[in-house]
Amino acid sequence: MASALRYPKGGRNGGNKMNKEMSPQQRYAMTQVNVYQQQMQILISQRQQLELQKKEIEVSYEELEKEDAKEVYKAIGPALIKKKKADVLLDLKDAKEKVETRIKLIKGQEKKLGDKMKELSAKMEA
Repeated sequence: MASALRYPKGGRNGGNKMNKEMSPQQRYAMTQVNVYQQQMQILISQRQQLELQKKEIEVSYEELEKEDAKEVYKAIGPALIKKKKADVLLDLKDAKEKVETRIKLIKGQEKKLGDKMKELSAKMEA
């Protein structure tokens, strides 16, 4: 997935005198920090989407629990299928657990990425 990157006036390094005085290792570290920041934004976006999905599942579960009927309709694609309420509740519980697991994994990735960014930032200042 190629995307056009826009750099401030002066090119990729902003035309900053500080960038011209940086060692190749420091420039590499700065580039890596930028890459990690982009990856972090992607992870944050994914986590937010999953948290929204989790909230929707929780609301659906709560509303379904209030329902007195033994059978309910579940949307599967464009169709509504009649299912036992207990089965739908179990499906929602399973879906919530999967989303929570994915959120936990993404938070772990965010932490690792944050640690790498701190390490590289320290190298840039050295």
